[in-house]
Amino acid sequence: MILWNRILAAVDDKEASQQAVRYLAGVLGGSDTCRVLLLAVLQRPLADAVPDPAQRKAVTEEKRRHLAESLAAARQELVAAGIPAANVEVHLEVAGGRTVGETILARQAQGGYGTVVVGRRNLTKAEEFLFGSVSSDVVHRASNFSVWVVA
Repeated sequence: MILWNRILAAVDDKEASQQAVRYLAGVLGGSDTCRVLLLAVLQRPLADAVPDPAQRKAVTEEKRRHLAESLAAARQELVAAGIPAANVEVHLEVAGGRTVGETILARQAQGGYGTVVVGRRNLTKAEEFLFGSVSSDVVHRASNFSVWVVA
């Protein structure tokens, strides 16, 4: 069941994500009826990209640390805007073979979030083709919920 006062905001360590959280804080500031899940998705580096297992583990832990810091900062921003701390949850999820977009959509379906908020990094068409675009992926796969893309 979709609950329209439940919002899932995708968070990472990029400026576009931070801008999306600032926008969300401005829109929802002072609201005590909304529930927000701040979700960061950790993608472990592929063995082809980082062949050494020890180095791969170090890279993963560094990414995990950056994402945890980004989640904490995003939560602080929403609470400072007047959203009750009890209404703001944070979660760091490992993609587990899925794309970031697929992981966000799976969490949206699982939690019945009525709105998903993502930042847009303003990639060129070539960069989007090579690296993918989380916001495009979420928008193109969305069904029966709203997506806010903050640019």
